[in-house]
Amino acid sequence: MTSLLFRKHSFTLLTSVAALLTGSATSAHAQSATDIQKDAALKQQATDTSALSRYYDRTADSNPLAISTYRRNYILPIAYDTNLPNQRQFNEVVAGSPDHNELKYQISLKVNLAEDMFGDNGDLFLAYTQYSLWQAYNKHSAPFRETNYEPELFLRFDNDTHLYGWTNTFNRVGLIHQSNGRGGDLSRSWNRLYVESILQRGPWTLSLMPWYRLPEPNMKDDNPDIEKYLGYGDFTVMYTTAQGHEISMLTRANPVKGRYSQQLDYAFPLFGRVRGYVQYYHGYGETLIDYNRRVNRIGLGFSFNPLVPGAAGGSFSEQTAEETTIGWNDHRNVFERLNDANPFALSSYRRNYILPLSYNSAPMNREHFDQLGSDASPDSTENKFQISLKAHLWSSPFGIDGDLYGAYTQTSWWQAYNRQASSLFRETNYEPTVFLSLNGKRTLWGWKNTHNDIGFVHQSNGRADELSRSWNRIFLESHFRNGNWHFKVRPWWRVPESRYDDDNPNIEHYLGYADATLGYSRNEQEVTWTLRGNPMQGTISHQIDYSFPMWHKIHGYLQYYNGYGESMVDYDQRINRIGIGLSFNPEFL
Repeated sequence: MTSLLFRKHSFTLLTSVAALLTGSATSAHAQSATDIQKDAALKQQATDTSALSRYYDRTADSNPLAISTYRRNYILPIAYDTNLPNQRQFNEVVAGSPDHNELKYQISLKVNLAEDMFGDNGDLFLAYTQYSLWQAYNKHSAPFRETNYEPELFLRFDNDTHLYGWTNTFNRVGLIHQSNGRGGDLSRSWNRLYVESILQRGPWTLSLMPWYRLPEPNMKDDNPDIEKYLGYGDFTVMYTTAQGHEISMLTRANPVKGRYSQQLDYAFPLFGRVRGYVQYYHGYGETLIDYNRRVNRIGLGFSFNPLVPGAAGGSFSEQTAEETTIGWNDHRNVFERLNDANPFALSSYRRNYILPLSYNSAPMNREHFDQLGSDASPDSTENKFQISLKAHLWSSPFGIDGDLYGAYTQTSWWQAYNRQASSLFRETNYEPTVFLSLNGKRTLWGWKNTHNDIGFVHQSNGRADELSRSWNRIFLESHFRNGNWHFKVRPWWRVPESRYDDDNPNIEHYLGYADATLGYSRNEQEVTWTLRGNPMQGTISHQIDYSFPMWHKIHGYLQYYNGYGESMVDYDQRINRIGIGLSFNPEFL
């Protein structure tokens, strides 16, 4: 029934948009039967759009490997600012000059925490948006110039109020914290309460988002004049074509101060879920470090989800998704195929989790911490979290029985409770990966080889000078299953670097040449043990994870790490860490 209803909504949406784009124009003042029918069709289309949004969310919630998108997820390998970034601020990162051209990317996800909190309406969501500017082409260690972290908690209310042909489909009420995780003079942060209303009329979508900044004591305010540049709200208008093209313009301003900012976006289908993406930003507030600096940036790259269902590039149906899974006898592959058909979800790669309490009993490196721009001592208790996603790029490349994926894993250690150090991020590791996943067919002693991945992974911490760490590896990862037991092993070969460019020449002495994970899953509970290290050097490391169901897709999560290589900056230091928090997907199925 749900599938039939959904296909009916999809057909109505697509035919309404097509009719609207190809139909002849009529007088705006004529009150004919045609006008009334057109107005009714627009209302129905907006209603269907909101129904589609809810359907995609529910589909992602029922898939253990799916992570719902929130804002746009994108990467811009070319992001050129005609105005050079601030030289003094850049020299706080590394000695040298900043480049005009950077790599810019954004991750934006949400998790449903509770449904229908107010009768049959009011869903509670936890969202996270992060965008980074990476001086990827800068010869000075290619550091990350700026990263903004934006956790958000909001209530979403469905609505169907009609006004002058527009339908108010959604309203959000929420709290946003935004910071750049820096210390000293580069620290920036603020907190806002907001209301956002989404209105739709045919292919048009409007977003009105006024906000109220929560006051801070003057001594703790890193950017007391930020409202003079960003104003008190965002206004976005979007047009979506029947072919899945999206054109939008975001405007924020403080007219009293005469400061205006615009972001123009154009996204269009390319292949699969990958979309071409062009972004133009002019004005203030592109990032927190640049909130009072005028930016004039043009970017070119790719996005991985549309913003409204009308740009999904076709309708999703359970029947179609199930047809793509015929012949697959591994549960993970089935869930991934179902997820690939959902344009508003990304697949998990490794585990996604947050550990609000993460305690390391081993001594923290004070020398490294001092170089982050703080005179305070590092806390042994941190907030640790990981984001790990993948996007399906190509099915059966060159006739191979497998799939090509792009993946991204990020792990961060945040000194959230260290107010003396401006609650800075002590370390973040970035790990983009490209791999070919091949279907396994053999069974040995009861263990079925479900799939094998061969790929390339780059891992770095985005720092400069003495804190810079990076390496590149080619790996082969094999997965096996025997009932509730799971096992994967990943040997790797490090791509050689010149002695001049190598930030960590002895990293294999501590992390070795492979890792292996053994797991047991039952009744949505999961225990895993990961082993890595170099036995010849006596540097063995262990990670033990335990997750258990709580509500919806939320699992309680315990993590214990003992050994080396937990992070790039600590690869040669022994860590003894226990953490407690939440996870959002299993490691195995």
